[in-house]
Amino acid sequence: MSRTALEMLRLLAQDAPAERIDEQARVLAEADPQSGEIARELALRVRSGIDAHRRREAELSALVDIARDLASRPDPGGVLDAIVRRARSLLGTDVAYLTLADAERGDTFMRATAGSVSARFQALRLPQGAGLGGLVAQTRRPYWTADYPGDDRYAHTTEIDAAVEEEGLVAICGTPLVVDGEFVGVLFAANRSRRPFTRGEVALLGSLSALAAVSLVQSRRAAETAQALAALSSAHAGIEQAAAAHDRFAGVVLSGGGVDDIAAALGEILGCWVAVLDVDDQRIASYGPAPDPGPDHDPLGAVEAVRRSAASGRLAEADGLSAAVVSAAGQRLGTLVLGGCPPLDSGQGRTVERAAMVTALVLLFRLRAAESDQRVRTDLLADLLARPDGTVDTTLVERGRLLGLRLNTPHILAVCRGARRGVHLAAATAGD
Repeated sequence: MSRTALEMLRLLAQDAPAERIDEQARVLAEADPQSGEIARELALRVRSGIDAHRRREAELSALVDIARDLASRPDPGGVLDAIVRRARSLLGTDVAYLTLADAERGDTFMRATAGSVSARFQALRLPQGAGLGGLVAQTRRPYWTADYPGDDRYAHTTEIDAAVEEEGLVAICGTPLVVDGEFVGVLFAANRSRRPFTRGEVALLGSLSALAAVSLVQSRRAAETAQALAALSSAHAGIEQAAAAHDRFAGVVLSGGGVDDIAAALGEILGCWVAVLDVDDQRIASYGPAPDPGPDHDPLGAVEAVRRSAASGRLAEADGLSAAVVSAAGQRLGTLVLGGCPPLDSGQGRTVERAAMVTALVLLFRLRAAESDQRVRTDLLADLLARPDGTVDTTLVERGRLLGLRLNTPHILAVCRGARRGVHLAAATAGD
């Protein structure tokens, strides 16, 4: 083995840089031109391979670190910011930025930047096929250029060129973010001076894009899952609240309470005033500082809320007030009107509707009781009139006693006839 070859091996073993190997090889080549040049060429090729291998190892190590970093960020916004910062650092560019796909508009929009100084550039949208980024989005393939302003391979637009010029970008490389065939966006690395991107750099940015796309989709799904769980938890809490309120309303009724007690319970639960209106929208009960009735046909200023609730059969809101129709057996019996509190959430809405249902039962019982009492009185009067001799037996006396009448004492019957209102009967005991 020649002295030149041995010297080259020694330098490689010492991990000498390519510049020192080239310099030493030229010195040795003067004494042994033929073998010196061959040794120099082989040594530089070996050195280049070692450097490339180490560079690749460093890039893979950086990608692993990036993967860990992205995995620790549950929110999509944090993932995007981390991606562009890492891309800028990994490729050593002046700027890195990321656009996301907008399925409704069919374009991509700027979502995250690192190193950018232009507000116009940060608000840029890229139509499909327009500019370098639009072409990446359209073809889902990477594109790069050392001089974007002068590169006529891309469809330049006034808006894109103006934003790029304001940012001062010259060299641009863009790679697509794709997961399971779904296009997510485009990741860019750019310089403010001319810079040819090597295929290794493009491949590195592509690897980062693939990693970023997976992390972004996973973080989105995690956020959606967390949101769904939070909504489910909130709905469950609302259902439990409504059920507890229903038990309270039922307890009010079972203890002999009326609509005023239900209104008080509802007002205490929701922290608001409550008014109970009858079918003619006249107040029959209330709780809290409910306003005085408004003009005719505008009870409490809630005419619109009452109208909407009557039309839908559900809770309705209008003009800062809430109304829930009170109905039973297809018959409207009245309305609950609430105010003095923030807009009701779904759980509170269910509580109001349950209060309306219990109120309907109370009013229905009251209505049926009044109808039954009227029938009993009518039947008793008919039986009395059916006795021409005016005698009253024990059964009639007992029936009257149950109605608060003393039929075993003399009564005076007065009959009044009006021109418009027909005949009216009135009876009183002789001692009254």
